[in-house]
Amino acid sequence: MVKKLQTLFCCLICVSFLFGQFKTVNVEFDDRLLKNDEKNQLFFLKSNIKNFFEISSWNNDFSDLDLLIDVQIIFEGSSISGSDQTFGVQSLYTNNNDIHFFDKGAQFSLSQTNNLSLDDVNSDPLSVLLSYYGNLILGAELDSWEPLGGSIHYEKARLIAVKALGSNFPRGWEQRLQNVNLLSENNGLRKLRYSSYALYEYFSLGEIDQCTIILEEIISNLKEIAMIYNQENYTNSFMNYHGIKIGDIMQKLGQKELLIQLSYYDPTRRNIYENFLNDI
Repeated sequence: MVKKLQTLFCCLICVSFLFGQFKTVNVEFDDRLLKNDEKNQLFFLKSNIKNFFEISSWNNDFSDLDLLIDVQIIFEGSSISGSDQTFGVQSLYTNNNDIHFFDKGAQFSLSQTNNLSLDDVNSDPLSVLLSYYGNLILGAELDSWEPLGGSIHYEKARLIAVKALGSNFPRGWEQRLQNVNLLSENNGLRKLRYSSYALYEYFSLGEIDQCTIILEEIISNLKEIAMIYNQENYTNSFMNYHGIKIGDIMQKLGQKELLIQLSYYDPTRRNIYENFLNDI
């Protein structure tokens, strides 16, 4: 009987992985501010968070994304309220290239985190937090697959934030609601994500004329962002990873005018773009 249950469990895990979106999940803790007995209570938490991302089915229409996510959690301390122990944390969620979300502060009760699940987004504060950032990352990733393709996940994250504002653990949710609204409404950045990855694909295929069209779209996307937001951190983070790649393609295609415009709309990397201009 035990072997049958073990086999069934393994099968369920395998099926979950087939339909999951996060293939590689790395979880790291910084627990230096905790006492030894508090650290001992975190023994299973790291693997539970990893399983939460890997096993959950986030989107039935995209089962082959094979995404990577790094989760870093910094424990600020803990307090006891009744029979529950509450931890305060800061956290970082990233795909290690163009998506970075830093959370300045959240709280969760450890007694409620034995089995993290997407089904617990209305009750378990840590599941709520992880679901919010999982949906933000999926929204950004799917925007790079098709124009505005991540809308459904931004909306899920927004609804999570709205509900969490009225929960027993409201810390940080007002800011998270503002952040998801900014990300979902910034169509310039969302279109920029798609245009950039489309550029790489066309360039690898040698489709020069199509590359020129896409490069003009990228400048149009950056112009739209600048007109509405001026300097915006999420766009800057994206361009910190992609700006050099885009500038390099412009230089190789001899697109001096587009490089001049790129340096204007992305002034943080102006010196790099001017070096590309000097090489044309």
